[in-house]
Amino acid sequence: MAKPPNKATRPHGSEYQFRIDAYSPATMPMGRLAQYMAELATLLGERDAVHFRGLTKGSTILNARVDREAMPKVRARVVAVRAGDASGDTLRAFNTLNKLLKADNAVGVLRDAAPRGVIVRFPGREAVEERFTVKQQGSIDGIVTGIRGKDSSIHITLQSETQQISGCETTRAIAKQLGAKLFEPVRLFGKGKWTRDADGTWTLENFRVESFEALRETQLTDALAALRDIPTEWGDDAYQELIDMRKGPGGSKNGGH
Repeated sequence: MAKPPNKATRPHGSEYQFRIDAYSPATMPMGRLAQYMAELATLLGERDAVHFRGLTKGSTILNARVDREAMPKVRARVVAVRAGDASGDTLRAFNTLNKLLKADNAVGVLRDAAPRGVIVRFPGREAVEERFTVKQQGSIDGIVTGIRGKDSSIHITLQSETQQISGCETTRAIAKQLGAKLFEPVRLFGKGKWTRDADGTWTLENFRVESFEALRETQLTDALAALRDIPTEWGDDAYQELIDMRKGPGGSKNGGH
């Protein structure tokens, strides 16, 4: 019985070419090339069956050969990208390649070298910036870290678990009430404007505070840890003074009772 051919003697499968129009092989930085290759490998998948076959002169063209047994799966991933149905790491790789191309002022094309092969275009520098804005009632949670302003519009800053939030405005009357909650957790209610970029990241543009409520108090040490991450001109004495104020004249947090 004849033995099946080993990997060295198996017939080659298909080939894919990824063209980047911003560089030639002579001018492509090695680190940048490595980034493109890593993301292209993720997009094609089947890493053990996809092999780098060098660069082609002219624009930078990355050549990849796919073993015959992996051809159906790789082609299915490429077709999904072209149809806009890709998901998971395939979609992430496509988006990352687009970001690299845009940063390099380039566009890209992935072509199946087979006759009538699949062609996927990467808009790169030609991509239209997609931004989606929504205005609606909402709420924001955080520790009150700042209240400033002299006119009828007072600005509030909060510290959430992960970031400092600015862009909040309110009236003098509400700001006066919030002043009693400085360095304490609150929930602000009002109307805000949020913008989502092409990556799906939401950013708060502005928020008009109409009311608020105090939240269950976190431990002081946790609140201070969050406050220490905020760039300020306060020294360590300010934090100690805050602790002393919260203890009250009797030496306890509740004023000695």
